[in-house]
Amino acid sequence: MKRKMRMAVASVLAVASLAMSAGAASYDNCAERLSDLGLFRGTESGYELDRAPTRAEAGVMLVRLLGAEEEAQALEYTAPFTDLEGWEQPYIQYLYDNGLTTGATETTFEPLNTCSAQMYTTFLLRALGYSDAAEGDFTYADAVDFGKSIGLVDMANCNESNFLRDHVAAMSLTALNTAVKDDADTKLLEKLVADGAVEASAAEDMLTFFENYDAYVEAAAAMNEETKMDVSADVAATVDIDGQQVMTLSMPMNMKMDMNMDNLDQSQISMTGTMNLEMDEALAGEGAETSISQDVSYYYADGVYYMNLGDQKVKMDMSFEDALAQMGDLANLAEESASEPICLIDSITTSGNTMTVTYSAAGMSGFIDDVLSSMGMDEAATGVDFNMGDVTSTVTIENGAIRAMSMTAVINLGIEEMTLTMDMSTDMDINATGNSVTVDVPDDLDSYTDLIGGADAPADAAA
Repeated sequence: MKRKMRMAVASVLAVASLAMSAGAASYDNCAERLSDLGLFRGTESGYELDRAPTRAEAGVMLVRLLGAEEEAQALEYTAPFTDLEGWEQPYIQYLYDNGLTTGATETTFEPLNTCSAQMYTTFLLRALGYSDAAEGDFTYADAVDFGKSIGLVDMANCNESNFLRDHVAAMSLTALNTAVKDDADTKLLEKLVADGAVEASAAEDMLTFFENYDAYVEAAAAMNEETKMDVSADVAATVDIDGQQVMTLSMPMNMKMDMNMDNLDQSQISMTGTMNLEMDEALAGEGAETSISQDVSYYYADGVYYMNLGDQKVKMDMSFEDALAQMGDLANLAEESASEPICLIDSITTSGNTMTVTYSAAGMSGFIDDVLSSMGMDEAATGVDFNMGDVTSTVTIENGAIRAMSMTAVINLGIEEMTLTMDMSTDMDINATGNSVTVDVPDDLDSYTDLIGGADAPADAAA
């Protein structure tokens, strides 16, 4: 898993110059799915995903995920906690009877106090059959780390510093597709159906969604395991400012990679293509060219990034290893996570060997916002309000791996009083993988001039 995620992160860094992203988290898609199963309910104000969950709400959710709501409702309240509302008592009674809670003190549960990410992860792990008792599977202190190790906590569904009902919904959905303890072939939702806690007919669509998701993740993992790859891609975009189109871009290109997973800075990458650009005269400037077609080439070798922009050849130091180190906890979490957090996906449909994945625009916006915030690049720092529109990916799977992909996305940026909308599409074909792929690096890299800082690493003409 670590090797796969390093490959994925490195690939993203390699093409980071093509896109910039940031917004506000919302996992309504997860809340809706859980609501359809009777496992998540809102209040008179709706789902209230933008506030922190209470201890009582977390306790209720645990009972539901244990498939014990009906049993709990039949209990007589005898627990010692004197600060519970009537509707809360059956749930907490069940948890107390089964040794799943001891309260905040001997006589109080403190139902209105905030539930932390650590506490909710502990509850979910218990629902999956794991124990934090003495000599158990995990301790309360390391609950989140243990959750990461089994795929329950991923890089999108949990924010430890600002844990909301939003994350309760996202983590609960993830839990339903997580295997229960000691039975890798049985997911929590399957257990709930088998136990009669969830009607089989109500769970049918969700189980199909999980099956498709697992196949998608497996195919993506097979592709990400490839360290040598030859890819053809066509990137296209239109840009509108306040509803008026000001730019169109198309960039057919070929990308070859030979990634050294033991030392990413010794990887070799080549990207060659043609940039075709049409600009509104107001954007280009009076008298300037509004139509541009230019061959471009990008190379990476020995920790240096080379850019051939037609009449300009420049280079700069770029260390993948340093970038991963600077990403810190985010990079570590990415290595421990599934390639595609399930909370970010709205739907997956299949037709033959083609799979169409529709992402949650709100979820993607919130996730990217969290990423940028962790890097000090959020709206407060940049003055740019970011949100994603529709994001859809269609993949073709052959022999268990992704061999072609098309993706469309809408990106909206608010900059001062201006709204910029970018409508992007990418079509990609994987031409070859493995030892048949050779990265061609030109023999004149020593003629490229320093762009910033000085690229002192030696140019290497060897492919």
